[in-house]
Amino acid sequence: MSNIIKTQIEIAASPEEVRSIFFDFEHWGDIKSDLMRSVTRLPQSSGPIEKGERLSVNFKGITSLVTVLENTETEFKWRGDLLYVISGVHSFRFEASRENPGWTTFHNDELPLRLNALLAKITGSKEFEDFCTGFKARVERVKGAGVTEQGPA
Repeated sequence: MSNIIKTQIEIAASPEEVRSIFFDFEHWGDIKSDLMRSVTRLPQSSGPIEKGERLSVNFKGITSLVTVLENTETEFKWRGDLLYVISGVHSFRFEASRENPGWTTFHNDELPLRLNALLAKITGSKEFEDFCTGFKARVERVKGAGVTEQGPA
């Protein structure tokens, strides 16, 4: 049986708009979620995020370094290791919705590794679902306000 945590949500914005707001790391604090509170590029830079680049991610108050594994128009993926005990591969996907034309199906998935695999069995997917809900609210709030926010792609 797979331990992969899979969550998704429909967002009333195009995949391009969702992706642009996703990469606006400066405003991740506006997402109502304890799962991931902030993301910072290391070192600070602008422009597209490259495969192999390092990010500092605050997970529930604990900062961890992650390595970008993929950054395409439809997927952003990283691997994180906290003291080589709690590890995982995290994937965010931005797909055109099949249910709601013009919308995005946003996927937030985690392949937990090491001790994280055990913790995932205990905690389940609720925190991932909460992140999706908070992120959806942020995207739709920004889009509804006509705010244009450009983060690194």
